[in-house]
This record gives sequence, structure tokens and C-alpha cells, in this order.
Amino acid sequence: MTVGQSLGMALLGFCVVFFMLLLLFVVISILAKVVSNMEKKPAAAPAAAAPAAPAEAPKAEAPKGPFGGEIKLLGLDEKTAACIMAIVSDQTQIPLDQLIFKSIKAVGEE
Repeated sequence: MTVGQSLGMALLGFCVVFFMLLLLFVVISILAKVVSNMEKKPAAAPAAAAPAAPAEAPKAEAPKGPFGGEIKLLGLDEKTAACIMAIVSDQTQIPLDQLIFKSIKAVGEE
């Protein structure tokens, strides 16, 4: 095989690779559009039904589940409780949104 033939084969190989990459790009783009259209259709149905319902003021509900809700503060104010929660989060290296405080009680006050 001569140098010219080798360069021709290398060029043909590069062309095949780039053509396949272009084809893959086109297929992924088409699939992305199909999936996004499928996701939009179910979301459109509840949105159409929402105006038919009578307009009511949203009620403030306490969050359900393990996160959120009220914290019982026994013998201290909210600012002190916030400082205690921040210190606990910092010392344990657990993010504050992953900690659950049920109550905070002041002990040893003189």
C-alpha cells in the first residue's frame, strides 16, 4: 500500500466517523423532541381543567411528613433557637435542611 492509498483510507475513515456522529446527533435530537412533546401533553390536561374550578384562596397548610412543621421552643426565643440549629448543623456537618428539630429546651439557666 502506498502513502497515497494510506492517506485515502485514513480520510475515508475520518469521513465515516464524522458521518456517524452527525447521524447520532440527528437521532438524539429527534428523540429529545419526541420525549419533550410527550411530557407536555399530560401537563396540558390538568392545566385546562384548573380554570373550570372555582377560584379559592390557597390555604396555608403545615408540611406533612418528617420535614417541616413546628418546633417547640421551651425557655428560649427564636433567634437563639436559630443559632443553636446552625451550630448543630455546622458541628455535625449535616446540612440544615436534612436535620429535623422537634423541640429545643433551655437547660441550666441561672
